Amino acid sequence: MVYLDYNATTPVDPAVLKAMAPFWNEYFINPSSPYLEADTARAAVAEARQSLAGLLGAATDEVVFTSGGTESDNWALRGGVSSWHGQRRRLLISAFEHPAVAETAAALGAEGMEVAIIPVDQRGVIVLEALDTLLDERTAVVSVMLANNEIGTVQPVAAIVEKAHAVGALVHTDAAQAVGKIPVDVRALGVDLLTVAGHKLYAPKGIGALYIRRGVRLPPLLAGGGQEGGRRSGTENVPGIVGLGAAAGLARNWLMQGGAERQAALRDRFEEKLLREIPGIVIFGQEAARLPNTAAFAIAGWRGAELLAACPSVQAATGSACHHPDDAGSPVIRALGYPAEVARRLVRVSLGRSTGAEEVVQAAAALLAAARSRSS
Repeated sequence: MVYLDYNATTPVDPAVLKAMAPFWNEYFINPSSPYLEADTARAAVAEARQSLAGLLGAATDEVVFTSGGTESDNWALRGGVSSWHGQRRRLLISAFEHPAVAETAAALGAEGMEVAIIPVDQRGVIVLEALDTLLDERTAVVSVMLANNEIGTVQPVAAIVEKAHAVGALVHTDAAQAVGKIPVDVRALGVDLLTVAGHKLYAPKGIGALYIRRGVRLPPLLAGGGQEGGRRSGTENVPGIVGLGAAAGLARNWLMQGGAERQAALRDRFEEKLLREIPGIVIFGQEAARLPNTAAFAIAGWRGAELLAACPSVQAATGSACHHPDDAGSPVIRALGYPAEVARRLVRVSLGRSTGAEEVVQAAAALLAAARSRSS
């Protein structure tokens, strides 16, 4: 069995597990407690915050720990809109956002917000020029993911920020798929808000973060005891926070040591094999900058789910694990302008840090054998 669905989730790295272990029982004390024994937990939370801030190029007081990417996205949109106190009632999102953003935007629309959609082109990149007409002084928040979760295309977030800030709007980017796979620098991007999901970068599920740029004041999503500087109440998930901090350090080292470049070479090798052997295959996002680990493709005559069912040795996906499957196929592929027939053919293969050349060759061979089985 070859696991190639790392965009859906990653295993917890052994070094992350080791860092977390003492905080389940040995150092279990609530870090908000006043006595000396709580210092170890407080120090661990502070160290984890510093590690994640270092990965993002942020200041430590700009990092707020959350329960994961969905909470961070919800808080960014709802908090960003609320921070305008009704003075701005327009929200912009891209046409292929993750459901955590798209469904939150839909809910805000039902509550009276004006929601506008930024189109994307067939390469899988937003149409930047569309912002010239969509943006105005009514715009409260613009939310565009940094890297698409299904096809891996990287969006021109810094250019979006420049246009949005010109009319005074806040900019949020869901970077759940990007953090740990490519360099992510909040200063270079210029964003006001950025989402991190721990389980996408070898930390446990149930932990994430929201970067909040200094000077941006979001109303708290959760009221209570005032943890996280009063911005996110709730007793701290110390083991999860420690795990995310450890994972951030590992990701920083991996990127500095050329991990992304090696991964991209493996991905390219996989795609080249399919392109040589399968006539008419479509590889989505090839003409744009992409995550180094993501290959999304469609093979004529095969629905994605059917192809994977015929190839049980490869664990891959037919789109986001968070999308509701329906007969219309991947909403991301449809947003690119492809018909539902093509969207239903999507297969997403996503490599991990431990994926080796042998696994890539094995997966390509298995997929080719399955693809050829129908015509034999």
